[in-house]
Amino acid sequence: MRNAAKVFAAFLATATVLSHGVATTAFAQIEIGPQRGLLVPSPARPPQEQLPSDAELQRIKVPEELVRLAKELGASEFASRVSARDAMLARKPTRDELMALLLRTDLSEESRNAVVGMLTNIILTAPRGALGIRMDLGVIRERGVRVTGVVPGMPAEKFLIAGDLIESVAGQPVNDRNDLVAVVQGLQPGAETKLTVRRTKRDAQGKALIGADGLELTELLEFSMRLGSTEELNERGDPMQPAFVNPATQARQWTAAAAAQRFLTQPVEIPVKRRFSARAVDGPITMDSVRQLLVEAQLSGADADTVRRFRKRLDALDQQLGQVRRIGGAPADRANLEQVIQNGLEALDTEIRAVF
Repeated sequence: MRNAAKVFAAFLATATVLSHGVATTAFAQIEIGPQRGLLVPSPARPPQEQLPSDAELQRIKVPEELVRLAKELGASEFASRVSARDAMLARKPTRDELMALLLRTDLSEESRNAVVGMLTNIILTAPRGALGIRMDLGVIRERGVRVTGVVPGMPAEKFLIAGDLIESVAGQPVNDRNDLVAVVQGLQPGAETKLTVRRTKRDAQGKALIGADGLELTELLEFSMRLGSTEELNERGDPMQPAFVNPATQARQWTAAAAAQRFLTQPVEIPVKRRFSARAVDGPITMDSVRQLLVEAQLSGADADTVRRFRKRLDALDQQLGQVRRIGGAPADRANLEQVIQNGLEALDTEIRAVF
């Protein structure tokens, strides 16, 4: 058990990762001894939807009116841009139509950004299917999703009961609630969907039947139902629990981000080397001012070896000045030596500005 606890703690320690600012959590099975282990959070990036290729989008005929309105999104008059946007939204363009439109190279940057905004909004807000069940949100100890209740007025009310274990949806195995949400919300409301459910057998009084091995007897049932929508689910008071990371939402966020990166002009970084030769000298030139000049040069990306050589020369002048002041001597002689060092310091300042 000690080793199992270490494995469990290791999984919990790496449960959540951030990618592009989004926390990503999934569930993975861990084995503890000879028995099935717990399903605990583990980092995983949700699968994003496959976007159409350029060749597929080029086969889509984009209405000329949609092209005209898209170009108007970059008009100089604000009222024209607002009017074009409203007209485009009223046409309810499809996601693929907008992507086909974005393949055009004659859209202005402002028009392109506005169309990408519409595209990402369509991806993020497209209707999602819903069963209308309440799920066990505790630590998962089995593969499948245990139903703890159904939402009145939703499709599951006619088919499922508390205690049912959903094992597959639309022909896809369901290992945990992440799988269930991803599959169901990836389907359209109204879609006819098959569920495979394991249900405990009970007697006329509702008591679970027990087999010779001491375990409850179960039966495998199949149901076909038309999905409701997440909007209906929210209206009936059972929205997705805020503490639960919704994999369907994450997958859409990844898809929207991929679409934006694909169709927006990517910025190009151009390194600029800052120079000091044209900068006016502020105040007297001192050991500290020249040292600060070298710091600025280093921060601007100046050659490290060159900065190091200048710093050694500055340190040598600083040491000479210290020796002059420690040795003492006649004031006039000391003043002359200090002036020689000051001249060397000003020459060094001029050289540094010329190089950087």
